[in-house]
Amino acid sequence: MSARSSQSHTSTPSNILEQVRQCAASVTRYPLDILTEHAQLEDDLGIDSVKLAEIAAVIAREFHLPPDRLPRNGKARTLGAIAGAVTEALGTVPVPAVPVAVPAVVEAKGVVQAPDLLPRVRAVFARVTRYPEELLTPHADLEDELGIDSVKQAEVMAVLAKELGLGEAPKFSQRLRTMAAIAEAAGALLPAAPPVVEARPRAPVHAAPAPVVPRAELPFAGKVALVTGSGKGIGRVIATRLARAGATVVVNSFHSREDGEKTARDIVDAGGQAVHLWGSVAQEEHLERMFTVIRDELGGLDLLVCNASNGLIGPFDRIAPRDWDKAFRTCITGTYECAMRARPLMAARGGGSIVTMSTSMSQRYMHDLGCQGVVKAGVESLTRYLAAELAPDGIRTNCVSAGPVHGELLGMFPDAPERVARWESATPGGRLCTADDVADVTELLLGPKTQRVNGAIWVVDAGLSGTVDGLLPAARAS
Repeated sequence: MSARSSQSHTSTPSNILEQVRQCAASVTRYPLDILTEHAQLEDDLGIDSVKLAEIAAVIAREFHLPPDRLPRNGKARTLGAIAGAVTEALGTVPVPAVPVAVPAVVEAKGVVQAPDLLPRVRAVFARVTRYPEELLTPHADLEDELGIDSVKQAEVMAVLAKELGLGEAPKFSQRLRTMAAIAEAAGALLPAAPPVVEARPRAPVHAAPAPVVPRAELPFAGKVALVTGSGKGIGRVIATRLARAGATVVVNSFHSREDGEKTARDIVDAGGQAVHLWGSVAQEEHLERMFTVIRDELGGLDLLVCNASNGLIGPFDRIAPRDWDKAFRTCITGTYECAMRARPLMAARGGGSIVTMSTSMSQRYMHDLGCQGVVKAGVESLTRYLAAELAPDGIRTNCVSAGPVHGELLGMFPDAPERVARWESATPGGRLCTADDVADVTELLLGPKTQRVNGAIWVVDAGLSGTVDGLLPAARAS
């Protein structure tokens, strides 16, 4: 982006900035109050390059601009910068969005007009895809503009056919590329106006489930647990395990919002109790909102697992000051802030238990794990201090220090297959740990069987950290 465009947001007309914010809200489903002009899209809001491309496509349609006129791939770091680029592309002349008019459809005798079906078609698309309806304009190309592939379209058609009483999803002679075309084609299949069926939207994932009578035999029955960074990986496994043990689980995710919502939904579908709260533990305003919900809607907190993490994987010469800052704010400051906000909520309920997450390589050397290893050493020290500081309130704080665990993180290492093979050969027993192994120890430290364990660092790595082979790069391994 040119110097001119990078500075243009300082004079961006307010109506353009507001429309850009509205477009971003429609794609991300974030509340408008956090979509501020200068918030960093990736670091502050967790909007990755894929989601940014979706936002750019919506903004391009809103202002009738070619998509290539808008910055992508990390070149625009704020909504203010994007609004500045829009202003520049428009020649600094604000152009209000022009609503798409639905063309009139000639009414045939005994046939429902397409415009009558269009709201219902949009409602079904919104329910199945979970897109906001304002994004589902009648003439937007379903695949090219909205990213709704043929599999999802077939799912929509099946639901629509059922609602309209058409039996199986109808087969059309040509592909229908827009919702307007689908509404017209579906209307032509109906001999008479179909009965009005109220579209029932899916209950929000983040809505608290109805209270369930706790079962006495479950160790965490009646407890409320927050697991940060639990949309996927180890955090997801821990959240699922705690729900299975009777806890009402607060699933938290930031970059992986959709994964977090799915984790909460899967827990509820399996008969457990869960809610999803989006937010970054590195952002104070996000934490304030999350803990307010926990206090006001769930009544307090008993268990906290500080699993959210950040840290560049790579050698030291690739780690920039910005990487250190992100890792420290997430792993150290985020863990501290969560613990201190949990303190009064746990104290009011007679005490609680906190588990932090580290890596067994915090006390050893592993090639390419320098950023995380150093910062996680700080987490272990913080754990010991929290254990002493919070003990008077009946709160225990312990740490699970995990080694390499089969899952997504291992795939981020360069030459991952070779490294995993070397780590396994260096591990006594020849097998790395799994996420369930880590969850076993986490659940134990949170539970009543470890009441006298406080300030402990429990290593879970199948013995790998006790060896040297496999920790160094292949060229240096003895």
